[in-house]
Amino acid sequence: MTRVIHINSAHLRLLNPLLKWRVMDLESLRKECPYVPGYNNFCKIIRILEREQVLEGYRNPYDRKKYVYLSSFGEGQLSNKENPTAVSKDTLIHDIKVSEIAKAFLSRGWASEVELEHQLHDKRNFKVTYKIIPDALLRGERKGGKFNMALEVELTRKNNQRIIEKARQYLYSSYYHYVLYFFSKKNFMQQYLELFEEKLGKEALGRFMFFVDEALTGRATELELVEGVFKGKKIKMGELFLK
Repeated sequence: MTRVIHINSAHLRLLNPLLKWRVMDLESLRKECPYVPGYNNFCKIIRILEREQVLEGYRNPYDRKKYVYLSSFGEGQLSNKENPTAVSKDTLIHDIKVSEIAKAFLSRGWASEVELEHQLHDKRNFKVTYKIIPDALLRGERKGGKFNMALEVELTRKNNQRIIEKARQYLYSSYYHYVLYFFSKKNFMQQYLELFEEKLGKEALGRFMFFVDEALTGRATELELVEGVFKGKKIKMGELFLK
């Protein structure tokens, strides 16, 4: 039986940014709307869309910030894809952080273009051509040269074989100039550094950046202050990307 929803097309248009960013906090979504409704009115619309099961919500237990994303039904209403893929609750926190970091690079001018994993999957032959799809692809310009940088957000520890196989794929690809690993724990970052040096060699580390924010899953990240390692040196992200 065909399901009927009692919302108008203007309400659905408010949700278009979610087709790109997947998961957004309410204020970020409101600011990207074609017109910016008052906050109370906007929240009312969001509640209607949740009640109609077009949207699903998540509230961060640390800062109480509300996030929303399209349900399977909502994806079907907005997406022009034949078989749209909904956000998985199992990877929700990861998807939130990938989206927030990518948006932060754009807002700071550190990247001029961003594509998330689901967008790259939708591109015909992207994986066939470039072999590997990151959490996000950041394109920009640094010191007069253009770059393609893969973003990998690591909230959990993967097994060594999987880590190295993926790293080797990045090394073999001439498409990705850099790979930025973002960790939620210092010991994860240290383990990756040691593993990369052992299995890939010190020279290979020039393609990889390692940064850590141990409050990553609890609050918004101040990227300029995040500390990491690049080419064997400790550095803050702001020092690396500020022009």
